[in-house]
Amino acid sequence: MIGNLEWIKMRRIVVTVMALIGCVVSGCSGTSDHSEVKTGPSNSQTSENQSVDASNVVITSKTAGGIQTDDVPKGLILFEDTAKASGLTVAHDPAAHGQFRLVETMGGGVGLIDFNEDGKLDIFICQGAELPADPEDKTRAAQLYQNQGDGKFVNVAEKAGVAFRGYGQGVAVGDYDGDGHADIYVSGFQSSALYRNKGDGTFEELSTKAGLKNQGWATSAAFADLDSDGDLDLYVVRYLADTVDAAGRPTVTCNALPGQIGYCPPLAYNSEPDSLYRNNGDGTFTDIGPSIGLSEKDGNGLGLAIADFDEDGRLDIFVANDKTPCRFYHNLGSMKFEEVGLAWGLAYNESGEPTAAMGVAVGDADDDGRIDILVTNFYEEGATLYRNLGKGRFEVATSRARLKSPTRSRLGFGAGFVDFDNDTKLDLFITNGHVNDVRPLRMPYQMPPQLFRNLGKGRFEDQSENSGDYFRKEWLGRGSAFGDFDNDGRTDILVTHNDGPPALLKNVSDQDRQNHSLNIILRPEKVSGKAVSPVGAVVKVRLGDQQTLVRQVVAGTSYLSSHDSRLWVGTGGFKVAQSVDVRWPSGKQETWPKVATDQILELVEGRSPEISVQKSGP
Repeated sequence: MIGNLEWIKMRRIVVTVMALIGCVVSGCSGTSDHSEVKTGPSNSQTSENQSVDASNVVITSKTAGGIQTDDVPKGLILFEDTAKASGLTVAHDPAAHGQFRLVETMGGGVGLIDFNEDGKLDIFICQGAELPADPEDKTRAAQLYQNQGDGKFVNVAEKAGVAFRGYGQGVAVGDYDGDGHADIYVSGFQSSALYRNKGDGTFEELSTKAGLKNQGWATSAAFADLDSDGDLDLYVVRYLADTVDAAGRPTVTCNALPGQIGYCPPLAYNSEPDSLYRNNGDGTFTDIGPSIGLSEKDGNGLGLAIADFDEDGRLDIFVANDKTPCRFYHNLGSMKFEEVGLAWGLAYNESGEPTAAMGVAVGDADDDGRIDILVTNFYEEGATLYRNLGKGRFEVATSRARLKSPTRSRLGFGAGFVDFDNDTKLDLFITNGHVNDVRPLRMPYQMPPQLFRNLGKGRFEDQSENSGDYFRKEWLGRGSAFGDFDNDGRTDILVTHNDGPPALLKNVSDQDRQNHSLNIILRPEKVSGKAVSPVGAVVKVRLGDQQTLVRQVVAGTSYLSSHDSRLWVGTGGFKVAQSVDVRWPSGKQETWPKVATDQILELVEGRSPEISVQKSGP
């Protein structure tokens, strides 16, 4: 496996040879050949932008992964895996002993949370457990990595009271009691936990007191205000029922290869219905799933996304199901939903078939102002991109986006639409890995992740091979979460691996900072003295007369994971946004004019145009 520097040297040799061939064919100019061809937006957008003082732009390191930045090709999105150096060394333990219990191969998720409210993003990672799980077993426990601010993280899960010892699956982060402190819900296999943040760096476990079900198999989960009453409800996706007996042994056995036992497909088991927990406003929840039509055939769920997909001011729910049709619950108001997955074009792939759907990415992939949905699927199925046409209509646009062919040879899990190079267009990251080791059938087991750069107009280009050493290796990728861990204005990635330690992918793209960004913190107006979630808020950043970026705060997404609650908006060459418009979950709309970029920007509902600013920097 060649490293970045060797790859760059080879690339330069090829470029030099091609240039010489070009000279022979078409003649060489007598002018200097050191002019640089740049990709992405120009820095000379308007005279107004040129005149703005950029003194608050962070000056980054001159090296990226041990490579001098002068050697980094322009226009590439580049990451450096810093997990080991940062102290994220605990491996995920699936507790696999050759019995092939399905949960062993599904991996665990991650939640990003500033639990101690020091302005630095911390990391919660799920862990596996023996079955039945032993709550006294201290050999396996979830980790809470506290960000030290110098690139290092320290596991403080025991001290903080969140060392979950069940078989962890997903993580939801949100302030469910409105006290201003972000809480953690851990979904799991046969056990789950609700950790209330006490505001002093510690948590208390309250799942039973809160009325949450701790049995069954819970996968992805998310907090969101689904009935617009100001407090956070909880949607929990559930997968399969009765996959193991009371002793933890598999109830069904299947062959992955002739004469060789492997993990069974989901259709070998019964489905388990999802749960929608309505927040009662007193610290307790009530599962109203059956009353809104969540039945057994809504099971097999793995991925989740909660967002306002039709711009009616109400949060809808998309669930990615494994080998059963995906479900879309359109919010009618007053906690009433209508399942319209088939009618809206979201139930099946382009062949009219259900897929083995795993993860979900949500974002405006084609810059038309409407948020689209991408679902990662099983090996040889390829991902499915649903383009939002508006008015309750989606169309499959995977091939047109140039994503079908490169994803067909992968089994995808966590995914996200993120503007990694801050050029104003949302790129796409997917982590991959098979669930059965069937290499004798010439199918890969561990797989490289993928990074697709957005070229504009909904078209993507696979840049995986050129995005760093991590992308040229193979992993059993599962969960992925996105956030700015060093507050430098570039979004990083945390990836979990089944049966291995995580990866912390530090974004080292655009070293000379040709592109700019805004990290936006949204503070909705309190309701009855309680803090309100910004999920569902729509932000429009107007950069020029012909360019407006639309971003929305969503919940869930990826696979079993929760992300940085801030919005990350790349502004390209613009040093000033003409305006930042916010449509709050309350329906109120506000505008902040002439906003400088390269800062962490806190916007408070009802206080426009007042802005509370924190300058970004490591």
